[in-house]
Amino acid sequence: MTDPDAPAPDAPESPTPAPVGSAAEPAPVRSDPRPRLLKYVVPGAVVAGGLLLTAITLLDGDPDPVKVRLPQPPAEVRAEIDRICRDLQDQLPDKVLDAESRKTVPDSDLIAAWGDPAVVLRCGVPTPVSLRPDDPRYDPAQNVAGVNGVDWSFTFLGEGKGVRFTTLHREVNIEVTVPAKFGQQTGPLTALAEPVKRTVPATMGSG
Repeated sequence: MTDPDAPAPDAPESPTPAPVGSAAEPAPVRSDPRPRLLKYVVPGAVVAGGLLLTAITLLDGDPDPVKVRLPQPPAEVRAEIDRICRDLQDQLPDKVLDAESRKTVPDSDLIAAWGDPAVVLRCGVPTPVSLRPDDPRYDPAQNVAGVNGVDWSFTFLGEGKGVRFTTLHREVNIEVTVPAKFGQQTGPLTALAEPVKRTVPATMGSG
């Protein structure tokens, strides 16, 4: 990089031709040391910055957080949903089966993730259409699973895409998407049953 405010270096003097048969002394090279200083200082700063960013990434944990669509609870009940979801977040396990907890984008008490591909939890989602009597897609014979005292409705997402579970009979709806890699796809729900029972009040039914 050249400093545009730096004075131009003096032009080298034309050397006097040496007599034939005598050794010519090399002409002295004159240069401004400042551009050379910048040449070495800037790469050093870049390297130092790169090392610092690497150190921050390592200390920060998960270098590739899971992107999750954030639920949008209705404004009139948002404060209560936020409170319940925050309580649930505090109770969630560090592991779901053998899947480690991961960071999410955005960082919110309404969402959580474990493993890769990730088991994803969203707190405060709407009631699934299959559970709404006023919706044409209402299905009273929906798929239901009870896991350790918590009831869930569930929907298959397609070949190789896993299953989406949504709690039944809870004041706040909890949605958990389980990737197809889990052979027993209700397995991750066993790690979430106790936190849900402790923090999300039941409304009716066994769960």
